[in-house]
Amino acid sequence: MILLGGAVEILAIRRGQQSGRSTLAAWVLRLQGNLSIVALVLSGVLIWQDLAWVLPGLWLLLLGHSFYMLGGFAFEPFRVCGLIYQVGGALALWPGLLGTNSPLAVFAAATFLGNLWIAIGVWRQGST
Repeated sequence: MILLGGAVEILAIRRGQQSGRSTLAAWVLRLQGNLSIVALVLSGVLIWQDLAWVLPGLWLLLLGHSFYMLGGFAFEPFRVCGLIYQVGGALALWPGLLGTNSPLAVFAAATFLGNLWIAIGVWRQGST
């Protein structure tokens, strides 16, 4: 499902279906499109090589990079979320480090913490 989503995102970006793009928006979408291509190709290779356990770490690292970069432009909590995702990605790639052999558990925990940080940031911004 992730591979299909990445392919759809790449096609939409390449066809230019985004409206009202600024120079910054074009740069961000190009960066996102390139990350989608990297994620799609690496995911396919990992599945082909029977290394699907690496996918949670790979996706956390790629999403973390994206959130970190966008956090500098748009919303500071994205930057912290990106760091949380990247740490989670590194931990997910280190089997048995946290007493679990499940990179999906690390993926779930990092996603929960990163999204919680963004939710708190949105709540704080809305209350000011």
